[in-house]
Amino acid sequence: MFGFFEKKKEKEKQLDLAFDKVTKEIRSIDNWDDPKKLEHYILDSCEQIIGTTKEIEAEKAEYRKVTSYLMDIKTIEELPADTKHNLVETAKQIESLDQSRTKFQKRDPRISEEMFLLIEENEEELPQTIRRMMDNEKYQRNVQNSMNYLEGEKGRLEFEKEDTVKNRRWMKVFSVLLFVVAVSFLLMIFLLNVYTDVDTSWYNLSLLLITGAFATLIFVMTSRNNSARRKAQRQLNQTISLLNSVRMRYANVTKAIMYVQEKYDINSASELNYLWDQYHQTIREREQFMRNNDDLEYYTGRFAREINALDLKVPEIWMNMTSMVIHPEELSENRHKLVKRRKKIRSRIEENTEVVKSERDEIDRLMHEHNYYVSEIIEIIDSVDRLCGLKKKAVEEYSFDKRNA
Repeated sequence: MFGFFEKKKEKEKQLDLAFDKVTKEIRSIDNWDDPKKLEHYILDSCEQIIGTTKEIEAEKAEYRKVTSYLMDIKTIEELPADTKHNLVETAKQIESLDQSRTKFQKRDPRISEEMFLLIEENEEELPQTIRRMMDNEKYQRNVQNSMNYLEGEKGRLEFEKEDTVKNRRWMKVFSVLLFVVAVSFLLMIFLLNVYTDVDTSWYNLSLLLITGAFATLIFVMTSRNNSARRKAQRQLNQTISLLNSVRMRYANVTKAIMYVQEKYDINSASELNYLWDQYHQTIREREQFMRNNDDLEYYTGRFAREINALDLKVPEIWMNMTSMVIHPEELSENRHKLVKRRKKIRSRIEENTEVVKSERDEIDRLMHEHNYYVSEIIEIIDSVDRLCGLKKKAVEEYSFDKRNA
């Protein structure tokens, strides 16, 4: 088969060389009334015949291919019920598995490939990391609440301490004021005693009692205020110490949480747990994908064996026609299209064949009419006849005329 094509190519090569030789001679002539002009026309006609013949060969090959498709469709449509049922079921399995594979390939990934590889690398320790991060987040919230409480308590104690300082200043003011008032009254009593005959003993006693009472009251209030100030200071120191300890614990647990957040690019343990779940779902989907590929390979091989057993003309084309095997309406619709297509091809073959015959007859008519039988032109026409499968009219007429001469 390959030797035939090589011989055909060799003939076409020789024919092209002959065309080039004669064409160069024609181009060197300026007088187009010369008989060489006829050679030019004949060469053009031969080229057209060859080109049209190649089209016919291609159309015939397409015609045979379409006919083979139609014969295969007829074979499949007329299959026994059991055989057809098995073929259809196998095709359905292939369609279903292929759709699942396509759906998996087109879907958006649950997690990025970088995240998948990171989780895969830390797969063994990740469950413990999630639990520890959940505990740390819970502890962080508790510490945050304690820290907020201590911050409030610190503010309250500072306010109380400041209040005692203000009270202390007021007690000093009251003490000075009491002293001034007592001295003033004492001076008045003294003047009254010097310049008058009034008995001032009761005034002295009353002033002494009142001054003593106010002094005692100021002393008691000052003592209580000092006690409250010391207590507030003591509690404030304890609160600050406790607050510093809580802040340190908060900083440590926050640092641990931030390490995991930065490592997995997340905001919370729940988000990391979600990625962990998506990771496992991705693994299951990939395993399912691999199983589908194995099943698809099995059913594809099975479908190929069933197709080959039918002795079809073009079995390889049916490996991609599972949908048509499953749906009879598609098979029927395709058959109608192929029938129309074959009819058009046949019409083109007939039209091109008529064109070739007309061109070839025109060459014979011109050569006979002008008695123009040049050996090189005869060789070219003879090569065209052999290549196109035409009758060797030019050679026969040339031989006949030569014998008569």
